[in-house]
Amino acid sequence: MKKVLTLLIILILIGACARQSDLTVYNDTEQSIRVVLGSTIHRLYPNDPPAVETCYLNSFILFGETKKVPVIIDGQIYLEHKDFHIEMKPGKDRSYHVVLDRAGIQISNPSIHTITGIQLRMEEYDWEYALGFFGVFSEELSPTMSISADYDQIKIFYSIGYNQIEFIEDTIDLVIGETTTYIFTGN
Repeated sequence: MKKVLTLLIILILIGACARQSDLTVYNDTEQSIRVVLGSTIHRLYPNDPPAVETCYLNSFILFGETKKVPVIIDGQIYLEHKDFHIEMKPGKDRSYHVVLDRAGIQISNPSIHTITGIQLRMEEYDWEYALGFFGVFSEELSPTMSISADYDQIKIFYSIGYNQIEFIEDTIDLVIGETTTYIFTGN
């Protein structure tokens, strides 16, 4: 019995080997992005070769080692911050393509009123403070803000003296990868 058990252990150890698995991240955004793979930070510019994380994992006859590689992608206005893990297995390469998934919006205020708040909503949903609290003074242009392109209605709050006024614009067209400038006239 000891010989059979010893022989079985030797066969398993002989059958075990380290196999290479590559996780490849491609930049399909046409703009620079920052990618963190494992503990390595990559700056990927358009037309750069992809970022690659190589894992050496043990592979046995009946089972194999797995590893969860952390991936963080950010650094771009038209790209939502992503923080996730990809499970790697011995001898199986994985790839991930980064694509644009956000739109940009700027608020232009040529009116004499100060914009005190903005809400957005998707059709048939409730209004959300998607842009947070901010103010856009008269004759000012807000910074570009990154938002989901699913929003199709905008509500602007502005002040006249101490009075808070609500102005509703029915539609706004947002396109993934582009900045839309909304001009508030105050009428």
